[in-house]
Amino acid sequence: MADAGQISREWVQALVPEEARLRCRYKRRGQRIVEYTVQLEIRHQSKWQPVVRFDNAHGFCHRDEIHPDGTQTKTPVFVGDANETFTRAIKEVQTNWETHRSRFLAEIKS
Repeated sequence: MADAGQISREWVQALVPEEARLRCRYKRRGQRIVEYTVQLEIRHQSKWQPVVRFDNAHGFCHRDEIHPDGTQTKTPVFVGDANETFTRAIKEVQTNWETHRSRFLAEIKS
């Protein structure tokens, strides 16, 4: 049964149509975010591929660099509470998506 006081939301923002997008989702109680995911996805070989993800799964806020072979490099991110970290993660992906994409594509070629 869903938590009656919990609100969930998900959206996708096209950074470059059919090339790069930002997927965001969160769950909150009142004004407090309790769970979130911010993920950059790029279109590669006709499929959307996750490249970098910020979330607070596993009990802490972190960034996952996702590699073409499916492995992930996890880095803790501490910039305040989940609300602040969620907002900063969105801005980071919007600002640096090309760098993340370049890293991912370079790993495919190596």
